[in-house]
Amino acid sequence: MNYYPTPKAYAHRLESHGFRVEQIALIPRPTPLLEGGMSEWLKTFRRGVIEALPESARELVVRETTELLTHALRDEEGNWSADYVRLRFRATL
Repeated sequence: MNYYPTPKAYAHRLESHGFRVEQIALIPRPTPLLEGGMSEWLKTFRRGVIEALPESARELVVRETTELLTHALRDEEGNWSADYVRLRFRATL
């Protein structure tokens, strides 16, 4: 399971455990993907999810997922980028 909290949700989580949040920010880090683009990224970083599917469905899922992401994560020249973000914070007890 992955957990992708908003800055507000993560600040609340920290504060509920006694921390005082001094600073918190979500920082976009778009990352260019090399040869293989999104389909190779999916096969590498979402391997566990893909391997949990019936073998006959795996390539179809990768292909359809890649198609769904095309408009958001591929530029006019066909270059893919991953929409990574970092959640940075400074908190004290």
